[in-house]
Amino acid sequence: MKAKVNKVTIQIVQADILSLPVAGIVNATDPNLSLSPALAARVGVDVQRECREIGWVDIGSATVTSAGNLPFEKIIHTVGPRWGEGSERGKLANATLHSLRLAEDHQLKSIAIPAISTGALGYPLENCAKTMLTQIVDYTFEELKYLRTIIVCVDTPLALDVFKAEFNRQLEELKESGDGKVKV
Repeated sequence: MKAKVNKVTIQIVQADILSLPVAGIVNATDPNLSLSPALAARVGVDVQRECREIGWVDIGSATVTSAGNLPFEKIIHTVGPRWGEGSERGKLANATLHSLRLAEDHQLKSIAIPAISTGALGYPLENCAKTMLTQIVDYTFEELKYLRTIIVCVDTPLALDVFKAEFNRQLEELKESGDGKVKV
């Protein structure tokens, strides 16, 4: 599913985030910037070293590194909340917003972002979809110079259905309110 909101194309896909043709990806991680073994093997030692040098990122925030051996310009590492820790929606909204701001600040034309915190951290899919997509759609109202494509990349058919349904709901609200420019 794809729609253009203001000057930004937003797309929802089910895919391997590492296979997408984008300038940068968002890696959901923990405050220690741990890389999954699979990602660590693919990016190489330079990104692992950069993560160790940064050392710590607060929940709800993000940082950026090179992409190492991957075909991207940058990797944005964001720390989402664990469901049940308190203030989860605000922390997830901040993690999403910080990721988008870093993409714009680093002049990335396109990024892919996963459904942050929905895996091992237990964040409910419906709540995640609403929170992340609200932040993404709201961000298209900023005066963006670079970021033109945001792909929300999910890993299951259920997540795809949930994110598509929420995106459709938000697009209908935008059309009804007359806010922004929406083209589906």
